[in-house]
Amino acid sequence: MSHHRSPAAVAWLLFAACLGRAAAFLLTNPSCPSSPPRHVTQPSDAAPRQGAPGRRRHAPLYALAEEPPNEPIAVTIDATLSDERIRKLFAWIKRAFEFDESDRDDVYGYYYNNIELAIAAAFGDNLPDNSLPAKLMDMALKKEGLLGEPTKAWEELLVGDVIGRRDRESASLGAMGAAQWSGQWMTRPHSLLDVRNFTSVDDWIKTLPRGCKRTLKKATPEAQNFTVAAKPIRGGDAAPHSSYAHFRCVAQHEVRLLSNRYGESTSAFVNALAEAISRYMGTTRMAGSIREYRDAETDQVIGFAHEVIKGRTARGQWFYCDDDAAKRYVWFHSVRDLVQRAIEDDRIDVVDLGPSGSDAFTELKTKYGFESVVDWPAVADYSGDFIYLEGQNEKEEMGNEMVRMLEQLMQRQAARASRQEKKDSP
Repeated sequence: MSHHRSPAAVAWLLFAACLGRAAAFLLTNPSCPSSPPRHVTQPSDAAPRQGAPGRRRHAPLYALAEEPPNEPIAVTIDATLSDERIRKLFAWIKRAFEFDESDRDDVYGYYYNNIELAIAAAFGDNLPDNSLPAKLMDMALKKEGLLGEPTKAWEELLVGDVIGRRDRESASLGAMGAAQWSGQWMTRPHSLLDVRNFTSVDDWIKTLPRGCKRTLKKATPEAQNFTVAAKPIRGGDAAPHSSYAHFRCVAQHEVRLLSNRYGESTSAFVNALAEAISRYMGTTRMAGSIREYRDAETDQVIGFAHEVIKGRTARGQWFYCDDDAAKRYVWFHSVRDLVQRAIEDDRIDVVDLGPSGSDAFTELKTKYGFESVVDWPAVADYSGDFIYLEGQNEKEEMGNEMVRMLEQLMQRQAARASRQEKKDSP
């Protein structure tokens, strides 16, 4: 299935190679009035490494055994989002995650950190087969076994880093707005709902306009044919949403969001893909839990809501869904579900849906009772600890207990050695 195809949404990628130096420039099509000029320069010295680690040598865009062209080659970037192209982009990203600068044999690994090359390789319509991006993509697809049809096991394989609880908590603070509650600087207003006066989710729904009530009636798993499952993010494990299946949702969500905001331009498309990669990496490094949404018939992941509880506040940290789920009221269900659980939990006073990317989204949250507050730390109490399910970080806690036991053993051995030394001294 394809998404967001626009006849005007085409960019020109000009590749120039001469005298062993490679350069690439991402330019918008000058005949496309909806695309303002955009220039992104590829590093000309970003070449396969040879010799000592960290040392770079210039290399051509084309294979050394082939003759580079005398003229730049124009490659069109088709801003069409399909599952096949998202898989290609994810295969490239995985190679970037796995790149080890100390591996002298991996002479091409450095290139996988280049987002412009990734987009050219995944979305270039007429990229020459002997060009570097095409060759790198071919290597990535072969490594992932994607030259044929992908398996569900590959799509749902968790590939995120194994991150400890404390590091996940630290990674969560910036997106939660810690800069404001710690007095560093002001962040954007947050949309807050005080749930202390509600005894049930129905009490909240009764306060909403008629249109919102109708929407929430539609936003059910039974009516929209989806399932939802809670999955904790555990310290010492890969995140439960660190798979291609979840990245696909993030990519479609960001492209749809920026297309609606800025129009179907190539600039918006390229920026959305870069934003999707950044946000996917961010959410999979944070603490909390996710609510995972799947199609009830195909079992395909169609979206997820990332939540974090800290102090006396339940934070709706992130939400991403594919184009299909966007029509099935999945976001509205996630909000209702979060509000219900917050009301039923005596530890929670406020639900925080965070800042909004647009005034329209702020207004939508306001219709559902979430007030946009500038001095939001005065209302949402984040001063306490992160709150987890019982045993959520049990694996890491067992490791911490082993470390503590070893430390105690070493301290006893040191004390015994010290006593023996004093005993033996004249």
